Amino acid sequence: MPIFEYRCRDCGRVFEQLVFGSDPTVECPECHQSNVEKLMSACAAKVGFKFTAASGGGGSCAGCTATSCSSCKSGGS
Repeated sequence: MPIFEYRCRDCGRVFEQLVFGSDPTVECPECHQSNVEKLMSACAAKVGFKFTAASGGGGSCAGCTATSCSSCKSGGS
């Protein structure tokens, strides 16, 4: 399902929105303004009985540029 993460430029709230169509109008649930920006967010896929986080391919988490960290769920464990 196409769930995207947004940040409201007016009030700063970060929220997720289920979006259908190529040019949706997204409104902040806090202040009800449509001045929002789409954020880059990590994605995950269920493979068998485990969830696997997608990485950017450069050896780092999808959410940062470090090559390893203790909070990264996709590498090493």
